[in-house]
Amino acid sequence: MKKTLILSCMLALGTFSSCETLEVEPTATAQTNFKFVWQEFDQLYGGFEVKAVDWLAVQRNYRPQLTPQSDNADLYRVLTHMLDELNDGHVSLSPTEAQYPRYVSGQSRGPALNHTSLALIKARYLTESHLASPTITYGKLPGNVGYLYLSGLDEDYRNYQQNLDNILRDLQGTKALVLDIRDNSGGRDELGQYVAGRFADQRRLYMKSRKRNGPLHNQFTAWQEWYVQPTGSRQYTNPIILLTSDDTFSAGETFTLALKRLPHVRQVGIATYGAFSDRVERDMPNGWRFTVSVGEYRDHNGVSWEGRGLTPDVAVANTAADLAAGHDLILERALQLAQ
Repeated sequence: MKKTLILSCMLALGTFSSCETLEVEPTATAQTNFKFVWQEFDQLYGGFEVKAVDWLAVQRNYRPQLTPQSDNADLYRVLTHMLDELNDGHVSLSPTEAQYPRYVSGQSRGPALNHTSLALIKARYLTESHLASPTITYGKLPGNVGYLYLSGLDEDYRNYQQNLDNILRDLQGTKALVLDIRDNSGGRDELGQYVAGRFADQRRLYMKSRKRNGPLHNQFTAWQEWYVQPTGSRQYTNPIILLTSDDTFSAGETFTLALKRLPHVRQVGIATYGAFSDRVERDMPNGWRFTVSVGEYRDHNGVSWEGRGLTPDVAVANTAADLAAGHDLILERALQLAQ
């Protein structure tokens, strides 16, 4: 019977530097699929050292749980338990069968603590509101305080440039700004860098990143340094209250790293999710798909926040009951700080 060809590649500087074709049987067993996934993570995953994960010990623990008689249900159970050891929101498993839901590593931490309602903010708190794009809402809060809501960082640069030109012009007379990224699911780090620059007063190093490029767990590309500096035609440098939550994810977190380097920014709310790295997608021999985090991201002091998230300067949380009662306690605390 003809074998199936699976392409396995190494990363270097964000691109595939070397690839090899692996031959697997089209009726691959659960054990074969487990071996393939474990090996791909062994070759590509960038967070073993910062998370102090002994990947060989993980293999010794989970591989014996599968036998030649194991089926897809067994494979799904073992793989999800194994990948949960990484506690990494950029690691996922997507089976082809509907009875096995898409899995994201770290789900054992429980549901998100974030309770945010843009509709409530618009109805109860904003004195004026404008929709600039599907991911950007802005307006004004009582006491001459501006408000800017960003739910993602994946639009076109030109849209952000034009929208931020208009928004910062409209808000230039406000004494402070509430920048709300509690629902920010990420996007492109480079776009976050540009947007952060619209609030920068000078150039500062805020992050460095690198990617796996060899078979050893400590083999990486050279560090890439990331700087936040003034961008665009105008910048807002009055006091900024940055609202975050554990739904602030990925590029939303690297954006937070940049903003936290600015002396006029205070972070309020809940710690961010703790998933900074880029990821790549892979196909398993049985047709399932999975994603692997391939990078290592550190702040300007060399500290990794993977799996932990960025802690706010002022910790405040909403509950579902607070929102049901018409109160956003995080936003209310931000307004107090802005006065």
